[in-house]
This record gives sequence, C-alpha cells and structure tokens, in this order.
Amino acid sequence: MSPPLLSRHVVQGFADRIVVFLLLVVLTFVLPRLMPGDALDLMLSSDVTRSMSRAETDNLRQSMGLDATFATQFLTYVTHLTGGHLGYSIQHAALVSDLIARALPWTLLLVLSALPVYLGISVVSGIEAGRAPDAPVDQTVTGVMTLLASIPPYSAAVFLLLGFAVLWPLFPASGAEPLFPSSDPLQRAMAITRHAVLPVLALSLHEIVRFYFLTRGEAVGLSGRPFVLNARARGIGGWRERVNYFGRNLLPALLARMTDSVAALFGAVIYIEIVFAYPGIGLLLYEAILSRDHVLLQGIVLTIAAVFLMANWVLDTASASLAARG
Repeated sequence: MSPPLLSRHVVQGFADRIVVFLLLVVLTFVLPRLMPGDALDLMLSSDVTRSMSRAETDNLRQSMGLDATFATQFLTYVTHLTGGHLGYSIQHAALVSDLIARALPWTLLLVLSALPVYLGISVVSGIEAGRAPDAPVDQTVTGVMTLLASIPPYSAAVFLLLGFAVLWPLFPASGAEPLFPSSDPLQRAMAITRHAVLPVLALSLHEIVRFYFLTRGEAVGLSGRPFVLNARARGIGGWRERVNYFGRNLLPALLARMTDSVAALFGAVIYIEIVFAYPGIGLLLYEAILSRDHVLLQGIVLTIAAVFLMANWVLDTASASLAARG
C-alpha cells in the first residue's frame, strides 16, 4: 500500500468510526423512548422513588426535559453531548461524566494490565508449540489450552475468587484498594496491584486461549517455510529464531486479531468486575441496569463505544502501516 493510499485508508477509517458513533448516539436516544412510558416512569417503577408525590414527579419530569417534544429533547441531548455533558444521575446524585471519570480508569487499569499478560503467555507458548508440531511440548500445552477454552470468563473469575481469596486468601476478594488507603504512594500502588491481580488474571484467561491457537497455527505454517528451514540449517536457534523468524512474522496477524480482542475484553470485564466488586465501568453499568438509571446507562454505552472505536482505529492503522511496509 502506497503512502497516499495509506493516508486515505487512515482518514476513511476515522470517518467511518465517526459515522458509527453518531448512529449510536441516535440509537441511544431513540430506543429508550420507544419503550412504554419514559425515563421517569422507569425510575418510578423501582424502590428508589416510589414515595414521590405527584407534584414532585411533575417537577422532576420538567427538570429532566421529558415534557418537551421529541425533536426538542433530541436537540437538547445532542447539544449537551457536544459540550461533554452526559446527563445527571438522580440515583447517584451526581453528573454521569463524573461517575464515569471515576470508574473508567479502574477498567482501563484491568484491560491494559491484562494485555501484556495474555499476549506474553499465549505468544511465547504458541511459538514454542508451533515450531515443533506434535512434540511433547505441543501436546501438553495444547491440551491445557483446550481445557481452559471450556471455562467461560465468569466461571474463571469465580474459581479464582474461591481459590485465592477465600480458601487460600493470598489476595483481596473485592474492591480496587483498601477501605482506608495508605497515604504513602508506594504502599498504595502495591495495595492497588494486589487488588488487581485476580481480576487481571481472570481477564487474561479469557484471551490466552484465543491467541495461543492463533499463534500456534501461524507458527506451524512458518516452521515449514524455506527461510525458517534455511535458518535452522545455518544453526540459528534459541531466542534469535523465536524472535526474528517467528515473532516478527506473527506481528501482523496478532494486530489484526487485537481488534476483536479489545471488544471481547470490554465484554468480559463487566462480569469480572461484578464478581470482584471492582469499581470499574462494568460494575457501574450493572448498577445502572439494576436501578433503571437509563441516563447513566446511555452515558456508559457511549463512553465504551468511543473508547472501543478509538482503540479499533489505532489498531487498524497500525496493521495497515505494517502491511504497507510489507
């Protein structure tokens, strides 16, 4: 791919994702309003606001702008989004943007910490197994990975919680940090790390299997290629063979699969944060569903979509750049 074509691909990819995000904005506005009643009726159906009087209900409906026309509500909604205002959560008595700003860093901590863990384990083990197919290492590791493939993320999180936080309490069972964090930055960082170990491991198990079989399949194909056979004939082996002849040639395939991986991670992190009561965006989403807080739910969906689309664009750009270099 020539530089002009690469630039056009990058710009077109960004524009496509902007269009997708705008369509999602329309859907998040329209779909809740197609349901019977309105957002206030959903709130009143919960235990949170059943004691409100009729006058309080009317005032709240007016303050939420639900008494305006459909077009006026949409214009107000888009105007607020343009200004970075995602709405106000009555259940939490806080701005949605503030709630998300407090929760999103914890989720990003889990996702970004899981990336090197599962990539490192799956790529190293996949290359080791694929460079010598049907060898004892290949049979053993493939058998273990096949077993892990049958365990869903939610079950893996529960097993880790029971094993290493309840029966053998090596790590905290819930939360992102102690109830009373230390004032010392180093001790606080260590405490946050201990709280994140089990959620990160549970999140990593979700993707280790997928990338292991991808890496192994690519490595099996590379092991029969002439340039690899020639290198082995010249006595090249060890880490030089694994990194230069397998690792570098696996990079485009890994980057191409990372797009799906990011989506899968954000899907799995919701279950994992619920199991470990981790105060990230997944737990906040779960609480919004339980409390029927559709304003908070809208804000979370749009935020996750924006993060995912941006990460998807960055990975697609990196993959296209590698392809352009040949």
